Amino acid sequence: MNVQLILIILLIFVILVFGVQCILQLGLKLDAGYVLGFSIFFDAIGYFYKQYIPINSLILLVGAPLLLVLIALFQQPAILKEMFSNEGLWLWVLFFGYCTVSFAWASMNSSGLSKELLLMTRAVIPGLYTYIVYKRHGKLSWTVVAMFGLAYAATHLLFGEYNPEYPGRLTLPGDNPIFNARISLMAAAVAIWGRNIPWLIRLATLGTALTSAFATQSRGPVASFVAANLLILAYFLYKKYKSGEFRKLKRYTAVIAGAALLAVSAAGLYADQLGQLVGSSRFTVLFSQSQLKGDDNFLGRMDLQIKAFEVFQDHPFFGSGLGGNTPPVQDEFPHNVIIEMASELGIAGLFMWGVAYLFSLWSARSHPVLMVLLLQSLGCALLSGDFGYNYEYMLIAFVSLVFVPARQREETGRSEEGALSYYRV
Repeated sequence: MNVQLILIILLIFVILVFGVQCILQLGLKLDAGYVLGFSIFFDAIGYFYKQYIPINSLILLVGAPLLLVLIALFQQPAILKEMFSNEGLWLWVLFFGYCTVSFAWASMNSSGLSKELLLMTRAVIPGLYTYIVYKRHGKLSWTVVAMFGLAYAATHLLFGEYNPEYPGRLTLPGDNPIFNARISLMAAAVAIWGRNIPWLIRLATLGTALTSAFATQSRGPVASFVAANLLILAYFLYKKYKSGEFRKLKRYTAVIAGAALLAVSAAGLYADQLGQLVGSSRFTVLFSQSQLKGDDNFLGRMDLQIKAFEVFQDHPFFGSGLGGNTPPVQDEFPHNVIIEMASELGIAGLFMWGVAYLFSLWSARSHPVLMVLLLQSLGCALLSGDFGYNYEYMLIAFVSLVFVPARQREETGRSEEGALSYYRV
């Protein structure tokens, strides 16, 4: 261990001690947005961490917020009791328990354990950290999360490179362009839907994140981003229509019509340039069925999905065991998390996972930003993801459970101020 590494560790220790003293002696309230933003966009921090410290960066992800979480638990032990009474958490425990049991009939070279450990490290533990900190302090600012997202997208644009393995696609060293696009588009979704974010931060985050995502030329994340945002927009517009709130928007009709006219005019003026830009990129397949059918990437994934479906047909009820169909080879997964789970966990596993996921989605029904993030991240896992590295939807699923049901907050003596402070900046 060199002197530079020792000094960095001492600096981190001093920062933690100072933070603990401020929390305990000054009675500061922690914003759970710091834990959530740190967890979602951790790879920006991890990139710099790897430049100086030759230790697995996931230790920082799990260890850095741990002291704050322990303080919250010691200050309010009732949080643990409330967690054990949360039905959603038990649904996910049941699912992960079944995943562990499935090792009993998985093949000897199964990569299931590494998948489950990765989900625990990247999704479950950070999600529970956010849950605990929010329950203790009752504050989650989307401005903070957006700033973490802005930092991630800026890091990708500034330090990314065009790797020969991914020609023409901007990628952080050691990463995959699909992953970079997924995370940047989560920042874009937060900028669009997050409450009480200052417009300067909102626009800066949205612009930087979209630029970062399109620079990767990753088609699946972009398609899921567009679909999830349109779906949630339609859902909330329908709710406003049913509640009669559209009448209040009549005063803005002229402004909306003018903005739409300007957008259409701009699209018409730059139609040729936009056509050339799209036509020279990997996004062309999204608009051309013939090109999609001839895309090597698409055909390769379809072949893997057919093989996984054949495994599901052979083991329909309990699957081949977690990891049994995806040995520890980089590209040997079906690139569709549902098909992958069907082949490895069967109908039983899919049912447990589906119930837990829908419960989390129902928990977030009053918070559009969480709903978009849940659907968007799952969409990425359905189009180009796997059960393991596509952990974002599960992280948001655990965070969503903090808002269900309201009676649990009453049982632990929390007031309605806790729910309202969710949008506090």
